[in-house]
This record gives sequence, C-alpha cells and structure tokens, in this order.
Amino acid sequence: YSSWVTRKLGSNPVAVLATLLLLSYNKIFQTVITVFSSTQLVYYNSTGEIAIICQKWLSDANIPFLEGKHALLLVMALLVFTFILLPYTLLLVFGQCIQAKSNLKIFSW
Repeated sequence: YSSWVTRKLGSNPVAVLATLLLLSYNKIFQTVITVFSSTQLVYYNSTGEIAIICQKWLSDANIPFLEGKHALLLVMALLVFTFILLPYTLLLVFGQCIQAKSNLKIFSW
C-alpha cells in the first residue's frame, strides 16, 4: 500500500504537499478570515430607540456569531490558522534567514 502511495505522490511527498499548500494558500486564508468576520444588527423600536443589538456571522446573518456550530467552526479555523497558515507564512518569509543562521539539521535542506 505504501509503495502505491509513493508512486502516486512522487519521489518527494513533502515537496508535493508543500506545493499543494502554496497553491491553495489564498483560498484557505480567505476561508479563515470569513469565519472570523461578524457584523452587528441593530433593531430600533417605534420611538427610534435601540431595542436589540445582536452580533451575527457576516457570511450568513441567520447564524449568531460565536454560538453553537459557529463556535466550533471558529475553533477549527483558529487551529488551522495557528498550526498551518502562521507557521507556513513565517517559513516562507523568514526561511532563508532561518536556514542561514541555524545549525539544526532540520533546516539544512
């Protein structure tokens, strides 16, 4: 089974996965930003005073922000941002500097 996977991915699966992440980076980043976006709906009563202020998810105003399923979605987006997007961005921006200054074997590619 592993030889079949290796043949499908090529000789260097890390490079293939890094390329896929680079190609889909923009869409993943946009999705994470969309999950973090909210808006406030203000309802006025008949006298013109503010009656209700509620915070809703910007993509779908039927879903309350940070409640129920959106809270789970926000936690998952936060995990993707923390463990995938942020390290990958830092590695892309500071990769050459890290490689030049570090003596660790992991950075000597």
